[in-house]
Amino acid sequence: MEVIIHRGTRQIGGCSTEIRTKSTRIFIDFGAELEIKNPNNLDIEGLTFGESNCDGVLFTHYHGDHIGLIGKINENISIFMGSLTKKILLMQKIENTSRISKNIKIFEQGKSFYIGDIKITPFMIDHSAFDSYMFLIEAEGKKILHTGDFRNHGFRGKGLEKILDKFIGNIDLLISEGTVLNRNNRKNMTEYELSQKAKEILREYKYIFIVVASTNFDRLAAFSSEIPRGKYLLCDSYQKNLLDVVVKDTKKFTSLYQFSKVLVYNKNLDEKINKYGFCMFVRLGNYSHKKFMEKYKNEKTVVIYSMWKGYLENEKNKDFLKGFEYKELHTSGHADFLALKMVLEKTNPKKIIPIHTENPEGFKEIYNNNILILPNDKEVITI
Repeated sequence: MEVIIHRGTRQIGGCSTEIRTKSTRIFIDFGAELEIKNPNNLDIEGLTFGESNCDGVLFTHYHGDHIGLIGKINENISIFMGSLTKKILLMQKIENTSRISKNIKIFEQGKSFYIGDIKITPFMIDHSAFDSYMFLIEAEGKKILHTGDFRNHGFRGKGLEKILDKFIGNIDLLISEGTVLNRNNRKNMTEYELSQKAKEILREYKYIFIVVASTNFDRLAAFSSEIPRGKYLLCDSYQKNLLDVVVKDTKKFTSLYQFSKVLVYNKNLDEKINKYGFCMFVRLGNYSHKKFMEKYKNEKTVVIYSMWKGYLENEKNKDFLKGFEYKELHTSGHADFLALKMVLEKTNPKKIIPIHTENPEGFKEIYNNNILILPNDKEVITI
């Protein structure tokens, strides 16, 4: 087998990995770059232009830095993803998705399928996007594990170790995210610990605006579970539709995502929310949310910022919080040092390729330096 990291060997987001045998060519993820003013085009012959020469594209999850360029894929190429990822993708209306939506095929957790002579087994894992997967790739007598984005400090994190022990075992190549290797994250705060910190803030202030990603359902569930009795929990119709989708998609196998307390704001609620207080989920940079927030700019109000701190380097995002008391309360959606170490020890790979990282050399601290491969983007690696 051959592996090409078309993008992502030395950057976070915008990743795309090609894996090919003598007869089959697949890709994993095709994402947009994060917070870059002049993003680079990722054009690949046979995938985005020219005669199609690709047997399928797998998507690990619905975050834009992994799926954002899906609309550029040639129209006749098969696309594979989880069921919730498809629903959210169509709701977000990413450019040209309607053109390729007919080619989307849904895979299921733990159920193997073939693309050509490549066997693929998706495993649902813990991440800040609910419907996230790592892929076990098997072909030509070799085993590759592509981790996607993962962690083990979320509400669903305990399942990772069981997956590695029972279904993965020793592998030939580990393609692993290393997002936090440049942030000195030995151990991240858990989502449960975050929810306990949130509980204190939600009781201290009368009016609370929570700046959070609309599809970070674990975080939304963490806040929802700690709303004090009698206080209203609000959002807009777009957020409520997303919550309804995840509840419907997950209710068969988890009770974690319960959003029955959440109401869509309308003016008829003003008298009650002014009297009893409220928490409201808002989206960073949303003009209508900002306009509503301005009405509550007083000492009884706080904004909880529960997203990656780097977004506040953008002046427009910084202005969104201007004039408000705000508290940062966030934990990463990505594996910390200890989680990465656990995956490496459990899978005992012969070789490792770091992706989705600005510090690939950071893997040297975790494992045997001799098995680390540090390719450049577009370099061909033979397994």
